Amino acid sequence: MANTFSLLFGKPPLEIIERKPQADYIISDFESDIPSNQINMISGVRGSGKTVFMTEIAKHFRGKKDWIVIDLNPDRDLLTSLAAKLNSEKTLANLFQRAKINLSMFGIGIGIDGEPPLVDIEEALMKMLGSIKKSGKKVLVTIDEVSNTKDMRVFVSAFQIFIRNELPIFLLMTGLYKNIDSIRNADTLTFLERAPQTELEPLNLNDIAEHYMKVLAVKQDIAMKLASATRGYPFAFQVLGYYSWDNPGNVDENILSCKRYLYEYAYKKIWTELSKKDRLVVRAIAEVPSGEVSEIKKILGYDTNNFNPYRDRLIKAGIIISGGTGIVEFALPGFEDFAMEVR
Repeated sequence: MANTFSLLFGKPPLEIIERKPQADYIISDFESDIPSNQINMISGVRGSGKTVFMTEIAKHFRGKKDWIVIDLNPDRDLLTSLAAKLNSEKTLANLFQRAKINLSMFGIGIGIDGEPPLVDIEEALMKMLGSIKKSGKKVLVTIDEVSNTKDMRVFVSAFQIFIRNELPIFLLMTGLYKNIDSIRNADTLTFLERAPQTELEPLNLNDIAEHYMKVLAVKQDIAMKLASATRGYPFAFQVLGYYSWDNPGNVDENILSCKRYLYEYAYKKIWTELSKKDRLVVRAIAEVPSGEVSEIKKILGYDTNNFNPYRDRLIKAGIIISGGTGIVEFALPGFEDFAMEVR
């Protein structure tokens, strides 16, 4: 049997520990007769399972006959891409033709006799979504790894107009905390300040251990040792499971192999995305094994007011967690060693 764990980012692995309560909250909100929100922003550190989480929610809605799920590339013209993908759905294309929505100006569909082509993509989408509403269907748009680009700002501004006009469109997007925060705080997108954000926290260690016991056929003490080595980091769960698949008895070697893989294929990228001052703070945290904030501030020469903004940002970014009053700990397994070694 092939290894069911995955070393790839983004691709849904065969072995998944579901975040059911968080997924159910979003699904029930979107499916409500009067949804309180039509948008949810999913944030987390690289490897926290954002794409997998969003994919599982999208899979749920793909199974509903009254929902259309559209995946958009954040590097494209999002409004035009949305119109094109909606029109590529055969039932919707027929619906738009019957409604005499002429999209030929955008290179979408065919011209309609006696009906001038629409020249504004936002107006075109308003008409398309209006027709979809009359048909009793709803649209879920998913966008993975968003950032604060012009196309993204234009799309979110248009989305606000769509929902203000009570059109049946919903949005799920994933991104690093700093990118989600940048979009949320854009001058023209203040409505996002009230939009819900789902932050993906570490997985439960007991759930990981139970999964390892079942899939790797190891005893409970070994499974818990493996689970503890991951610190609940979803990508570490996959990588350690991958190395343990063929050699479940060699625990220490598998943990070391996992650590090396995380260094090369996850932590280097995470490190480059930190500011220079964030890196200084991370290194200072790594120098204090006890995680005592008072000692970390001494190394940095910071008072509480100077230190807290970095602490809060690193927590939200998924790099560290609060280990209790006056204590911080690394959320990522072995990141303290990596921070001391990286140059």
